[in-house]
Amino acid sequence: MSIAIICSSKTGNTLKLAQRAREVLGEKIVDSVADADTVLLGSWTDKGGLDPSLAKTLPQLADKRVFLFGTCGFGGSQAYYDRVLDRFASALPEGAQVIGRFMCQGQMPPAVRERYVQMAEKDPAHFEPMIENFDRALGHPNDSDLEAFQEALLKAMDS
Repeated sequence: MSIAIICSSKTGNTLKLAQRAREVLGEKIVDSVADADTVLLGSWTDKGGLDPSLAKTLPQLADKRVFLFGTCGFGGSQAYYDRVLDRFASALPEGAQVIGRFMCQGQMPPAVRERYVQMAEKDPAHFEPMIENFDRALGHPNDSDLEAFQEALLKAMDS
C-alpha cells in the first residue's frame, strides 16, 4: 500500500496530525498522489468545510481510498465533528472512497480570544460561551487527540 498526504494547516494544528501520520506510516508514504492508492486528506475547518485552497487537488482523488482528517476551533461534540467531516466528504470527486475519518478540536490564535472579549462587552450572552470554547481548545490537539487519531488511522488502514 502506498500513501500520500495532502494537508492544509492554517495554524499548525492539522499539521500535527499529518506529522503523526508520517511517524506511524512512514515507510508507506510517497510524494505523489498519482503514485498512491490511499490519500490522507487533512484540512483546518474553514466556515464548516475544507480549506478552499484544496479544491484544485481534489480531482486527483477520484478512484482513490481517502482518509479524511482535520481540526476545528469549535467543537467538543462528535456530532459537530461528523457534520464537518460530512462536508469534507461531499467535496470529494466521484469515485473517491472514504475509508476513515477523524476530527478534533484545535487551538485558535490569541487574537481570536481578544476579539471575542471585545465583542462580549456588547453581547455577553453570545460571546462568553465562545471565550469558554476558546479556552477549552488551548493545547489541542493534545496527546490524547493524537493517540485517538493514530487509532482511527490504523483502523482505516486495516480495512
